[in-house]
Amino acid sequence: MQSNKINSIVIFITITIILDSAGFGIIFPVLPELLEHVLHADLSTAAKYGGVLTLAYAFMQFIFAPILGIISDRYGRRRVLLLSLFGFSIDCFIMALAHSYWLLFISRLIAGVTGATFAVASATITDVTDEDNRTKYFGYLNAAFNIGFILGPLVGGLLGEYHFTYPFYFAGILGLLNVIYGYFFFPETNTSRSLKRLSLKEISPLQSLKSIKRFKQLSLLFIVFFLLSAASHSMESTWSFYTMIQFDWSKQQIGLSLTIIGIIGFLVQAYLLQYLSTKLSDQKLVYIGLLTSFIGLLFLSYCVTEIQLWVGITLYLLGSIQQTGFQSMLSKSLDQQHQGELQGVLGSLNGLTTIVAPPVFTYCFYLYTQDNTLPYLPGIAFAIAALLLLISLLLLLRHKK
Repeated sequence: MQSNKINSIVIFITITIILDSAGFGIIFPVLPELLEHVLHADLSTAAKYGGVLTLAYAFMQFIFAPILGIISDRYGRRRVLLLSLFGFSIDCFIMALAHSYWLLFISRLIAGVTGATFAVASATITDVTDEDNRTKYFGYLNAAFNIGFILGPLVGGLLGEYHFTYPFYFAGILGLLNVIYGYFFFPETNTSRSLKRLSLKEISPLQSLKSIKRFKQLSLLFIVFFLLSAASHSMESTWSFYTMIQFDWSKQQIGLSLTIIGIIGFLVQAYLLQYLSTKLSDQKLVYIGLLTSFIGLLFLSYCVTEIQLWVGITLYLLGSIQQTGFQSMLSKSLDQQHQGELQGVLGSLNGLTTIVAPPVFTYCFYLYTQDNTLPYLPGIAFAIAALLLLISLLLLLRHKK
């Protein structure tokens, strides 16, 4: 494929991921107020029902991510990616117009069913790159996600000052504009696709389990991916609670810290990874990244000063090179015609960890800050995550042998 065409495809995919992650970030600051309005309830009740919406989305992703991956392998990336973007827009508009909790619930089901943007974008990158430069482009993909993570909450907070529905309308319009842009300018990249019809058996709800069984040579790597994905939820699940109880941070300080975290994450993926990927193999990136993040999580688990906190979070984010290295390593383990299915399996496993990990981390946080029979340790979630990274590193070293 010509260099100019590859660049145009990568630019579209990058913009898509920025808009997709920003779209979720835009919604984040105003979702509590929306739930309070729809439920006519207090913030605690809204938080409980908000958790149910998260579980609904994650469960649908667990079921449908591998199915959409297979469809993208068979019929092409373009159709599935545009469908995912359109589903996201519909979800946003329903949430903006919803006057009942059930409408919100249905909107999250729709978003979960069609939520394969990152998986299909990753498969698209494998279509247009060779193994030598794939890690670099996966780094661009993750950097784009971090840009959206920085911009989304800022825009959402500003629009939410006028009315809590405005961020939903704005995100929905962005999604539709991206659908239109992609329809006219995004070419099909999967040259090995087939027009052969899919059977119902091939797209059954148990497809994720079947795909894992089909790729049994990757079973240990799937276990490691599950552990790494679960560990990543320690940050998003408890960061706000942890910094409030340990350092008495305000909402503004927490918001600023998330912006700084997004900026550091972007710099790591856009610059540090680009340099290291030319010097180190994917395996070495994973080993070094896991060890660095492990040390960072230990700092976060037991820190008592804000300096220690920022040392820990910086080390943890520097170690995020393992995420991209591992993603590239997995993609190189299969041929092109199975890349969509592979990314679907990874999306499914990530959805499963979204169901399981956050409740575990938040409950452990509660136990180790409220239960007098246990030691006081607000950073318990980070300690558990560090253990998961250590287990992952040991499994990978065993796999290498």
